[in-house]
Amino acid sequence: MDVFKSGGNFHSTIAHKVFRLPCAVEEVSELYGDKRQAAKAVTFGIMYGAGPAKISEQVTKDSGTYFSTSQAKEVIEDYFKQFFMLKKWLDNCKKVIEKQGFIYSFFGRKRRLPNVFSQDKGIASHEVRSGVNALVQSVASDVNLLGAIDMQKYIVQTGMKAKIFALVHDSILAEVPEDEVELYSKKLQEFVQADRGLSIPGAPIGCDFDIGGDYSMGKFEKFYDLA
Repeated sequence: MDVFKSGGNFHSTIAHKVFRLPCAVEEVSELYGDKRQAAKAVTFGIMYGAGPAKISEQVTKDSGTYFSTSQAKEVIEDYFKQFFMLKKWLDNCKKVIEKQGFIYSFFGRKRRLPNVFSQDKGIASHEVRSGVNALVQSVASDVNLLGAIDMQKYIVQTGMKAKIFALVHDSILAEVPEDEVELYSKKLQEFVQADRGLSIPGAPIGCDFDIGGDYSMGKFEKFYDLA
């Protein structure tokens, strides 16, 4: 948890631990870029149920250097040796999903997964992976949604003119008058970072704010060279 508390590089830290690299964590990206990429691919891949073949493909694509299936298999094994409780949790989640065909998120939302009972093993396997991924990603999604709901209540109660008009993945989009930007940003951060029973002490959820005159935050003009 120290990496979250210190604001360090998560993937470099994981690579340093999994591969027992003989350098400082801060040097991993420069000295062992391939190892960092492999650790990153595994971290994201296992949440989607990716196996050695998929990890091999992803690392090769991202790093530009061939990463064999046997190398990927070894990395996955090393990863779970270091994080054995994660392996236990994933295996337990899969068993529950395969048995009952649904799961509940941390906040109680039900995700139905009827295809786990499909006679097609490929379809059933994909449904199980979707369920595990939903358990992981639903937390951030729900925290974001609850933060937006609390912010909207505050806007109504205080008579602010700010308007939340969309939630996209982990982003909350709003139209905010210039004289309300500071207050809006401060209160939204408070609501998103509120302890809802799963916070890590000393490591609040990160919040970044982009402020611009259009919904693309200037990216549209830059992409089409309109500046």
